[in-house]
Amino acid sequence: MGYQLDLAIFKDTFSVNDEGTRLKHSPGKRFKLFPYIANNNSEAITNLNSLVGRYINHVVRQEPVLLTPDELITKIKEDTEIEPGMDKLFAQVVRNMFFDAQNNIRPINLKMLSQIPCAESNACKLADYLVDVLGDADFLREKVRAAAAKVEKQSNVLEKVAASKLTFSPINATQVLHYQRLTNAVKAPFESDFSYILEARNRTRDYLIPLLEFYYFIYTAQAILQLRRFMEGERDVCIPLYFCLEWEKTSQNRRCFSQGWNLLLEATKSIFAHAVVLEILNQFSENYNPVDYIALRQLINESPEQDHLIAEEIKPLTDAYRKAITDCPAMSELVRTVSADGETAAEIRFLFESVRIQFENTVRSRAYNSYADKFEEYSKKYLKRRGRSGMMLNLSEETLIFLTKICIKDQEKMRLNDVFSEFEKRGVFLDNHSKSEVMHYYEKLNLIEKKSDSGDAQYVKRIL
Repeated sequence: MGYQLDLAIFKDTFSVNDEGTRLKHSPGKRFKLFPYIANNNSEAITNLNSLVGRYINHVVRQEPVLLTPDELITKIKEDTEIEPGMDKLFAQVVRNMFFDAQNNIRPINLKMLSQIPCAESNACKLADYLVDVLGDADFLREKVRAAAAKVEKQSNVLEKVAASKLTFSPINATQVLHYQRLTNAVKAPFESDFSYILEARNRTRDYLIPLLEFYYFIYTAQAILQLRRFMEGERDVCIPLYFCLEWEKTSQNRRCFSQGWNLLLEATKSIFAHAVVLEILNQFSENYNPVDYIALRQLINESPEQDHLIAEEIKPLTDAYRKAITDCPAMSELVRTVSADGETAAEIRFLFESVRIQFENTVRSRAYNSYADKFEEYSKKYLKRRGRSGMMLNLSEETLIFLTKICIKDQEKMRLNDVFSEFEKRGVFLDNHSKSEVMHYYEKLNLIEKKSDSGDAQYVKRIL
């Protein structure tokens, strides 16, 4: 059976009233796009420290059974011989070794990291989003389990006993609606970098959170840019997004101005409209795997006759949506047009423009903007104001060192041009001026091994 939408399901999902003149925007019931809510009172998550435990747990499909310091001390005593009169000292050692002043467990290994609770619902949503979109679940699960086993072998006796007392309950993830991965462009680099970070205990401690923070930004930016291309998106391609170095001079004729934050910001403003449109495009009459714009294009490419049929399935829902919006004259002026890209592409654009225009021209604009603000606020980690040029995507020294480490990994050296290629695989593009600045920075750190002035004959040494 082909692509088939159900108007009755649409009306139920969007709480359309009996007269068909009112609805409630409810994305995320059938297609989960981003972990944001359209609520002005909801703050953006800008620090991933609080959610890393949930991320690890949901990779391995488990929930921690949390223990207080006193409970853990009692459990450790069951398997430990303590000299008479040393109980209080023993308890103090355990408390200081495994808990901080606020009685939060110290994340000294993966198992204890997994005990960090994720208390805020928005942070938990973000953790689940990262699990779903960044890498293959089975691959990541295997890497986490292997890393945990390796850490256990390297732990001291007391740490092993303490870790053995931490218990977990399984999660049944079969009934959960997962976030949809729109782009696979950074999937392989993330899996490679995740494996590398987990291979060494100190790297896990120092770089796991920065890794998740970086890929959260990069994946989401790439997904947003693909949404902007609608059915012309490419699942496995990184769209160039240009950064500049924190210390270099910039201007408005540089790519970091025209193909950097300004490009991404413009695309970000309409992501709630895309969330609504994709929800509408997934109001199926039967059980289907969720589809996005690229999936619909693939379906039409395989069977060109589907173009007309899919467009005809979408039209009744578009009309019902437009009928339910009664307070937007600007939307009423919008009319269907013919597109050289086909009937489905034209209908999706008509639906999208209807959704976008009514949000931007009614009181609902506050919710619309609030949804986008969540990502814009997080993006400030990678932005710097550049005078009249405004904000630009920015690589600090710390981020550049981090990127260099995860690109070169344990190789003794890598060609400079290959380092830049690895950056681009991770969604970081630099123009020639910025590349020159990076080379000079490496030279300052004595990381360049030069056989000639050619980029193919210059090598970047591994950062220890």
